Amino acid sequence: MKQILSLLALTATLSAANPASNMKLAFSDEFDGPALDAAKWGTIGEPTAMSFVTVVKSKALRITLITKEDMIQSNGISTRGKFEQKLGYFEASIRMNKNLGHTGHMSLRGHDEKVPPHMNALWEGYGDDHLTPWARYTDDVGQKDLRSDSSGKKILKGGEPSKKFNTYGILWTEKAFTWYVNGKQFHKVERTPITQPMSLQFTHRIGEWERPKLVLKELPDDVDIDWVKVWK
Repeated sequence: MKQILSLLALTATLSAANPASNMKLAFSDEFDGPALDAAKWGTIGEPTAMSFVTVVKSKALRITLITKEDMIQSNGISTRGKFEQKLGYFEASIRMNKNLGHTGHMSLRGHDEKVPPHMNALWEGYGDDHLTPWARYTDDVGQKDLRSDSSGKKILKGGEPSKKFNTYGILWTEKAFTWYVNGKQFHKVERTPITQPMSLQFTHRIGEWERPKLVLKELPDDVDIDWVKVWK
């Protein structure tokens, strides 16, 4: 690649100071309902997949799966065209799905995938306590997935990703993208020449490649979002 990307993968969990220190709140949503704030969010996939629920005395946005013949789908919300930001700390309190065969996502997404350099930075929870922090970077030469040694591993205690809300964060600075869970750093990608603002997206997906692992009798197995905050 013309741009040299240095991937720093942390195999152990490292404590970190508050990534939002010295920043100001630029965007937030507590998902108190009764409806999605159309000034902040657009929907992806089937709008009826989104609803407001109470989880442990807290209001949350629930992204469910819609029963259909092949079950292949991606439903969620995005700030694209409504809120986009260059640099800052993007965080959300999320309860991920429990079982395999479908995936919950939090992602920062470049504005136009056809204009390089372009990057998507993601937290993925694909069931059975597996969490993956990673990024997909594209430039004039091609595409590269930047993954951590912790990708796909059980980086939280058993059951925690689906039984409780955890705070997932992505810090974007001039020098790097850094991934956090509950304030602890798990992954870092350095030297990323991204200059355009990015939007924030949350989805619940069943891809063709993961459909064989889906057990219909285990549904519903939802993804819940308690709150979202973006700092600048």
